[in-house]
Amino acid sequence: MRERNADGVPALILDGRSLAADLRTELVARTAALREAGIHPKLSVVFVGENESSLAYVRNLERTGERVGIDVAVDRLGEHATAADVRARFRGLANDPRVHGVMLQQPLPPHLAIREIADAMPADKDVDGTHPTNQGHLAFGSGTEFVPATPAAVMLLLERSPHWPLRGRRAVMIGRSIVVGAPVAMLMLAQDASVTILHKESSSLQPYVKMAEIVVVAAGAPGLIHGNDLASGATVIDVGTTLVDGVLKGDVDFESAVTVAGAITPVPGGVGPVTNVALLRNVVKSAERAGR
Repeated sequence: MRERNADGVPALILDGRSLAADLRTELVARTAALREAGIHPKLSVVFVGENESSLAYVRNLERTGERVGIDVAVDRLGEHATAADVRARFRGLANDPRVHGVMLQQPLPPHLAIREIADAMPADKDVDGTHPTNQGHLAFGSGTEFVPATPAAVMLLLERSPHWPLRGRRAVMIGRSIVVGAPVAMLMLAQDASVTILHKESSSLQPYVKMAEIVVVAAGAPGLIHGNDLASGATVIDVGTTLVDGVLKGDVDFESAVTVAGAITPVPGGVGPVTNVALLRNVVKSAERAGR
């Protein structure tokens, strides 16, 4: 899908729903081959508490898993579960040969810290790249086993942009979280982009955003980036998802940005639909490895 920008050049809409459909087709073929070999891919999601947004995400993950032939099992713990309780659950999953992927649903209840738990995850089943060892491999560019789902989705969309390959490209990552911002910056660096990381403590987003050929935004600040912030023809990946008066909004003001950008993801319908499929691809990868 294309819309014309201010220069009269059609802006490419990076359609996450279409990409996710293609990836699901690929996964169906791979899981069918696994099942013929007697391997039934399974993901266990450790879920602590009652966060409504997380419940909705996991239900969607279960539906997607069913569509592509992956069993998604939710391992529930109560709101007051301790770090020791969660660590014990991970030990059990590590020793279960029927489980090929394990993830911890976040956010956690306020009394739990991911740093108290992450190292207990089985690193060889850590399909969302949370274990410190897997994060370290990603940071060092040394071939992490599993790229975290949302950063993987960003890269899959970038592969379909006019600025792929990234070698020598000027890229800006707005946001530095260990969940999205830092991993995406590392992945773009691994593709030889020249990456600038901006965040809430940066004195200004400019002139860096205006100079960038690629802008990835994951700040949780609706409408942070407008069209006049961008270079003409830039590729813009919007990871932001915030409910504003019941409407899902991204960190990029789409209506103004689409008139300037060369390629852009919508919200909803951009990064989000690809994220679940990227996670399930890692589950299949783990199951295929187990079958060798």
